[in-house]
Amino acid sequence: MRAQIARLSCLITTFGIISSIFLMPIAALAHGGEDHGDQKPKTTANAKGIISHSSRLGELELMVKHPAMEPDKPTTGLLFITKFETNEPFKLVEAKVEVQSAGGSIFTATVETAEQPGTYNVTFPAMPTGVYTMRANVSHDGETDTATFSGVDVKSPATAEGASSWFSGTLIGVVFLVVILLLIGLMYFVWRFAAGPGVNEEALSA
Repeated sequence: MRAQIARLSCLITTFGIISSIFLMPIAALAHGGEDHGDQKPKTTANAKGIISHSSRLGELELMVKHPAMEPDKPTTGLLFITKFETNEPFKLVEAKVEVQSAGGSIFTATVETAEQPGTYNVTFPAMPTGVYTMRANVSHDGETDTATFSGVDVKSPATAEGASSWFSGTLIGVVFLVVILLLIGLMYFVWRFAAGPGVNEEALSA
């Protein structure tokens, strides 16, 4: 009886470990895979599809936010420049934003000062489908710093959302199927080990 209890405990522990391994991809998808390093450039997207590019430039922090870019359509976004340590708006700068295609074509965005200090309206020109590199130049106190963001996608909503949704849905479905199969297997072994000793004891007593 003790041996069977020990084996049952081992099975439960093994199931817990396997479940944790298979549930790790779901946690990663939910979290989004953000990079929280405050030194290097990073790009994130929220649930509403707003894309944020941020980077530290010396004592300043720069962030460009815009909706997903669609082919052959201008895109309006915002540029924020703040002090890195205090997060206070920094307005004594001259900002320039440009986007370069893989073939070397450069598209210059229009940057205009907004009403709030440290905030700029950015209008990206219409661009064809492709993957681009964005460069944001900030000039202040006689110096110019540049933040570079690669992998800026310009593609139709159907391509962007459909492929991502299909992949995420398929991955989550496969993971849950594996977990359910493991759970069914565990229940079978629990039933088998629980029923086995009872039959043996009745046979011995008889």
